[in-house]
Amino acid sequence: MDKKANNKTLNFFKKEGFYVVLFICLCIVATVATITASNNKKFSSNQEAIKNEQANAGDVLKEQEKQYQDALQVKKENSGKNEVLKPVPNIQKVTTGNLTSPVSKSVNATFTKPVANGLLARGYSKDIDYSYRWKTDGSYRTNLGIAIQAKLGEPVLAVMDGIVEKVGSDEKGKMVEIKHQNGTITKYYNLEEKILVKNGDKITKKQQIGTVGNTSLNSCNEVYGPHLYFEVLEKNIDPKTSKTIEYINVDPTRYVQYEKYQPVATKQ
Repeated sequence: MDKKANNKTLNFFKKEGFYVVLFICLCIVATVATITASNNKKFSSNQEAIKNEQANAGDVLKEQEKQYQDALQVKKENSGKNEVLKPVPNIQKVTTGNLTSPVSKSVNATFTKPVANGLLARGYSKDIDYSYRWKTDGSYRTNLGIAIQAKLGEPVLAVMDGIVEKVGSDEKGKMVEIKHQNGTITKYYNLEEKILVKNGDKITKKQQIGTVGNTSLNSCNEVYGPHLYFEVLEKNIDPKTSKTIEYINVDPTRYVQYEKYQPVATKQ
């Protein structure tokens, strides 16, 4: 009985098997088509959403750009209303008599000799142990400058460009003080009464400011006679603040050199 049933089933598949396989294939194709269509629909939906988001972002950017341009225009308008023209800055000037000229930025830091023809009669002694004995009053005192022996009436010259800070007199005689653009100060003492410059004058290097005289009270009887007493002062800088504390005397022979004066031997 079972054998007959099996034969019937086998005969059925032999006759109808093609249609069964075809049906199964159609089912598979239909299933794949359905899944693909569903995925395509989702993809299209996603693409549409992305396009919408991009469009919205573009609109936002355009709106922000418009707001920025409007704000910039308002700022320009307000700036134009409130702007005040600034005056042209004044040029720093120095008045010298009837001459007015801008201050030069270039500084000639090399000294010329304050007396062209002279001899070193008394040296600087502030930073050394001994003091000189002065014949004029018999005292012993340090020398903050140098005495340059020269003929009476010998021209006295400014050693560098600068501005006259002081014209006056004291126990060292008639004097001129000049402040130079590098901060150095030079002082010229024992000049004749007639001074060729005045306070505030702009001085050029080698310009004559007076002549060698004999107006000093504390060295008028020295053996070397008429002379220029010359001092140099430099800034004393605070290393912590880089500010000038004071001006201190330094040895002028750092800047100018003279041969030493030799007194004439007294006959016995």
